[in-house]
Amino acid sequence: MKWHFNFFRFAVMCAAFVALAGFMACSDDDSESGPELVLSASTSSLAGGGSVTFTVAFEDRDVTAEAVIKNVTSGSEVQNATWTTNVAGTYEFQAAYDGMLSNVVSVKVESDSESDAFYRHVLLTKFTATWCGPCAQAQRYFEQLKPEESERFLVVAAHQGDRLTVPVGSALGAKLGYQYVPTWNYDFRTVFESVGTGGITATSIRNQIKSAMEEYPAVCGVKAESELDGQTAKIRATVRFQQAGNYKIACVLTENDIQKTNNETLPVFNHVLRAALTNMEGDPIAPAVAEAGERSFDFEVSLNNGWDSQNCEFVIYVFKEEEDAAFIVNNGAVCPVGGKVDYKYESVE
Repeated sequence: MKWHFNFFRFAVMCAAFVALAGFMACSDDDSESGPELVLSASTSSLAGGGSVTFTVAFEDRDVTAEAVIKNVTSGSEVQNATWTTNVAGTYEFQAAYDGMLSNVVSVKVESDSESDAFYRHVLLTKFTATWCGPCAQAQRYFEQLKPEESERFLVVAAHQGDRLTVPVGSALGAKLGYQYVPTWNYDFRTVFESVGTGGITATSIRNQIKSAMEEYPAVCGVKAESELDGQTAKIRATVRFQQAGNYKIACVLTENDIQKTNNETLPVFNHVLRAALTNMEGDPIAPAVAEAGERSFDFEVSLNNGWDSQNCEFVIYVFKEEEDAAFIVNNGAVCPVGGKVDYKYESVE
C-alpha cells in the first residue's frame, strides 16, 4: 500500500507541474500582443466628394471579403468595401473580423465650393450695460444685419457697472480708456462710441466686415473641441497658420439667453462675458510661427453655479502682428461648451 500511495502522490505532483507549466505558457502568450487587424483606405481626403475603397488585412492576408466595415460616424455598414459621398465632413471607419476590431481610419471630404481661404470672422467686443438705453438701440442696429453679415461676428459683451459685470471686463474697459457705453471695439483695431451718425449704426457695423476682409484678410483658421467634466469646462483650440509671423491667442467664456430683471433695457442678454482664460488682449504664441502649420492650445475654466453650461460658449480669437507693430485680431471661432467646431473656409462664388 505504501508503494501505491507514493506512486499516486508522484502522479498528482506530475499532473500539477504539467498544469502549472501550461498556465505559465498561456500567461506568456497573453503578455504579447497578437496579430493586428489593419484597415486601410485608398485615400484620406476627397475634394468635392467621390469614392473610397477599403482593404482589411490580417496576418498579411487580405480578408476584406470576410470583414465587416462600418462607418462609425453614421453607424451604417459599408457595402462591397466601397464608400461614396458628396457631403463635406470628417468620417471615421472601422472593420471587424473574427471577433477582432481594426484601427480607425479617417476620411475628410471637402466641399468643392470652398477655397483655401479661411472664412474671416470679426471680433466685436461690446462695452455695454443692462441699464443703458443707447446700448439697446445699438443692439437693434446689429439685428438689422442679414444673417450672412451677422454670422461674421464673434461677439463678446463686456458689461460695465451692472449685475453682469465681471472684473476682467471692467478692467479692460478702464485700460482702453473707455468712459461711456455703448462703445464697440472691432478686432482691437477700430472703435465706435454711442449710436447714430459718426457712431454705431447698421452701416458702420457692415463696414467693419468689408474693411477687415480687405485690409487684414484671414491668414489663420481656428477649430476647437470642448468637453464638460463636472463643473470644469475644457477646450482644445487648434490654429492653422498660413503665414509666418508673431501671433497672440485669447480665449474667453460667454453666456447666452440671460433673462432681464426689473426695468432692464432688453428682454434677453447674449454673449455676456463670464470669464477670461487668457489676457483679453491675447497671450503671445511662443515660439513665433516660423512656417505654415498647426498648433494646439488647451484651456479650462470652472463654471459658476449660476451659469447655464448649455448656454455657455468659448470664444477663441487670434491676433497677428501687422506692419505697424500693432496686434490686430486676424480670425477666431466660437465653440459651445461640450461641442466642437471645424475650420471654416470662404465659399467660392
